[in-house]
Amino acid sequence: MRLFFFILIFSQLINSLVVIAEKKKDSSELNSIRWEKVQNKKSKNLKKIIWKSYKDDESYFQNEFDVRPEIKKLNDYRNANKDKEIDIFQLTLNKRNRLLDYGGITVSNALIPKAGTSQINLDYDSEGNLFGFYGYSFSDFFQLELSTGSFNDVNLVDNKFSSFQSTYLSKNNFNYKVGGKLSLTHPQNNEFFWITLRTSLGSNDQFNQSYLITELINTFRLNNKVAFNFSPKYFHSDVKSFGGVGVSSYINLLDNLQLIPEMNISLNSDSDFASSLGLRYSFKSGQAIDLYYSNSAGVQDIGQLLEDKKYRFGIRLNFLY
Repeated sequence: MRLFFFILIFSQLINSLVVIAEKKKDSSELNSIRWEKVQNKKSKNLKKIIWKSYKDDESYFQNEFDVRPEIKKLNDYRNANKDKEIDIFQLTLNKRNRLLDYGGITVSNALIPKAGTSQINLDYDSEGNLFGFYGYSFSDFFQLELSTGSFNDVNLVDNKFSSFQSTYLSKNNFNYKVGGKLSLTHPQNNEFFWITLRTSLGSNDQFNQSYLITELINTFRLNNKVAFNFSPKYFHSDVKSFGGVGVSSYINLLDNLQLIPEMNISLNSDSDFASSLGLRYSFKSGQAIDLYYSNSAGVQDIGQLLEDKKYRFGIRLNFLY
């Protein structure tokens, strides 16, 4: 399973290098200047131009304008929206990234849904883990995040996390988290690269132990079908602190079907390698369903970097409105 994910991620990196090389080649060809000798010719005097109304009717074009309803509707639309900024680029970008707006499964991406959008995710897996998420975009640059969840039947690979598991990942121990996602780049300025800072403060129900999670999310669009994500993470608490890296790809199989391979590597332990494979299907605008297979302790932030001994199947419902 690990070898499969390494091969998949490595192939995406090679693909990105090829795309970048092709873009540089195309730009060099466009920027090259070709000189051509032009023969001098004596200019000829142009005959005097006589302007005359069509059919000797000065009001002809005005009459045509009045009788064509589609042109009149266009003119009315322009007058009604002349004070508004209609960003065609942003509309195109939102359509192309509509599957990315739902986020990742165990690795977040840097995109933020457009201002005024509410986001809801509901997760449940075969081992009984249950998580819920709500986000609201106050602007195109900032999203408020609220989440809660309960871990069940977690059995970590690394024994060094036994005290951490009993504190945060014990059965029916609900975790609560509030945080935010701040975009450091604007999609209008760069269509193919986004950077976002995400941080959140959480606590659990049984032991009232707080924790802090911070990550710097980098998302690269290679082409219209493939995007790549790289996300360094850091978890801090009084019980234990550790860092890690999340890597993922978004591969559009169809306009409404996306494959999402992900992996999280803990930097303070050689044994923690949590991987996930998700399939996302958007059955309606603003609604999508994810099916995933993962050995992460949980899809919530606190469990993403920790490897469980068992793989589990999960389902996520996504809503944007």
